[in-house]
Amino acid sequence: MTNRLDPLFIDVTWGESGSTSVRSIAIASHSQRYCGVDALLHLTCTGMTKDQIASVLRQVKSHGVQNILALRGDPPRGKPSWQRDDVSGGECDRAIDLIQLIRELHGDYFCIACAGHPEGHPSSHSEELELMHLKEKIEAGADFIITQFFYDADIFLEYVQKCRAFGIQCPILPGILPIQSYSSFTRMTSFFNISVPEYIMKRLDPVKEDDEAVKDIGCEIAIDIANKILTTPMDQGGMDGVHFYTLNLERSVNRILMAMNAVTTLSANNDNGKDETKENGNPQQMSPSLAPIASSRRQYPWKPSAMVQREKEDVRPINWANRPTSYVLRTEDWDEFPNGRWGDAASPAFGELSDLSHFYSFSLGTEEDRLAMLGPEPLVPQDVYDVFAKYVEGKVPHLPWCETTLKPESFTIQSKLANLNRSGFLTINSQPAINGVASNNPVFGWGGPGGYVYQKGYIECFASPDHLPVLLDMVSKQESLNLYAVNYSGEEIREGVEEGGVTALTWGVFPNREILQPTIFDPQTFLIWAEEAFSLWTSMWLNLYDFESKSYSLIEDIRDKYFLVAIIDNDFVSCDGGSLCDKILEAKRKSRET
Repeated sequence: MTNRLDPLFIDVTWGESGSTSVRSIAIASHSQRYCGVDALLHLTCTGMTKDQIASVLRQVKSHGVQNILALRGDPPRGKPSWQRDDVSGGECDRAIDLIQLIRELHGDYFCIACAGHPEGHPSSHSEELELMHLKEKIEAGADFIITQFFYDADIFLEYVQKCRAFGIQCPILPGILPIQSYSSFTRMTSFFNISVPEYIMKRLDPVKEDDEAVKDIGCEIAIDIANKILTTPMDQGGMDGVHFYTLNLERSVNRILMAMNAVTTLSANNDNGKDETKENGNPQQMSPSLAPIASSRRQYPWKPSAMVQREKEDVRPINWANRPTSYVLRTEDWDEFPNGRWGDAASPAFGELSDLSHFYSFSLGTEEDRLAMLGPEPLVPQDVYDVFAKYVEGKVPHLPWCETTLKPESFTIQSKLANLNRSGFLTINSQPAINGVASNNPVFGWGGPGGYVYQKGYIECFASPDHLPVLLDMVSKQESLNLYAVNYSGEEIREGVEEGGVTALTWGVFPNREILQPTIFDPQTFLIWAEEAFSLWTSMWLNLYDFESKSYSLIEDIRDKYFLVAIIDNDFVSCDGGSLCDKILEAKRKSRET
């Protein structure tokens, strides 16, 4: 979800008295390190000493997490809610004490959020006193406010105006909780004393036994609330962002954002990023042929890590584009990260990229799940080819070489990629050629507005010994093409390649900046990646089958005999996006005729 929707940050909750501290900190750290998404870690002071909180803060800082939502926490067990003058039971009585402690111990290192209550906190004496306490939290060091959820947008708008009149000028993010079921909705609004407009109950009551209908209405209500806040002028309480409470049920938020045009839905072979949301604006179910794309604010074509030590990293090899977690793991001990140019992958400053101990195998689920995705009993190569094609078509969610679904830019050549795979060229990485596309393009754009981006056509695939000559012949006859190939035994083949080094595959030209080259191809790095790529046939596919079975022999044969092939089309000017696919398919057709 983070790759597709590109949130500004995600929340990671905190258990009572730090009961989930290890898991919560790990999730927040992994989100930043491997997903490139900032995490806002909730931290409560209920039942905790200052020494315990100080220890937690040291751990949080050591894991690279820099954002904290400072809260008093839930009321003690057996107590339904906080009452007037209640304190946390720890050495920090209230959230303001926690904020002060964080600033005292770590200065400005952390960005701190605090909670706001548009309809009043149960323990507050008066609205004026509550606003005074909120202002004191901001003055103590909180940077912004996230509100309790609500279902009346006017209540939030009025709350913001009251905050402004009281001298609270920081950002205030509205909390929106999509309705998932009638029972949970009524239970939570009652528990938190949230008012519900009459029109909402009139819509929900007739369908309260139908969970899907309730979710549909819930999405529509959330859309209306968000749109009203986002379109209201700032001086009237409007905001330029919203905070969704997903409760780990992100499907509704996905639908809401698609219907709000916060993400573009791109259909296969649509290369202009046209919005495919239903005309009436109702939230739609996402089909395998639709890819949601967050409005383009990408810093680079790849998702950078949100860790401070990698903030200057601006160059990566293309090979791990679909396994970014593996790349981050293999490079997390580097003293420096490529900045401005790739340089020598063997440089001691970059550490040992080739260290096999860093190989990362994400989970494809249980053995039953993997068999369902990769095939319970593949007997002939075409069975394997079809699995790769189904991944491209969105019918298989993952491959061992691909952690996520197909990238949006590859959707522009989806049908061609599917044909390529069914023809026996098993693609695990690709990008279409583009020539001077605006940097704010919803599909290809990156780097911010005002620039133009370029990229060479690239395809990386496994090819059989019978198919490799087809590719070699094609490359030998076209000056714009380069080919690099290696097999499981380490036998290397190159065609159309002059002796040289690194090739820029993606670059951008922006006002008042040097040319950026964030994606490259390095022949030596390709060989390191190939070791990992071939190992995945064994660790994530071959081992599914009995040793003496035909399926085992088939996957073993592919691993041992096929070549991993990388093809670069240096002619990004005269070719259209899918022309490299077309060239390979045409070469295959001609080879059959001869």
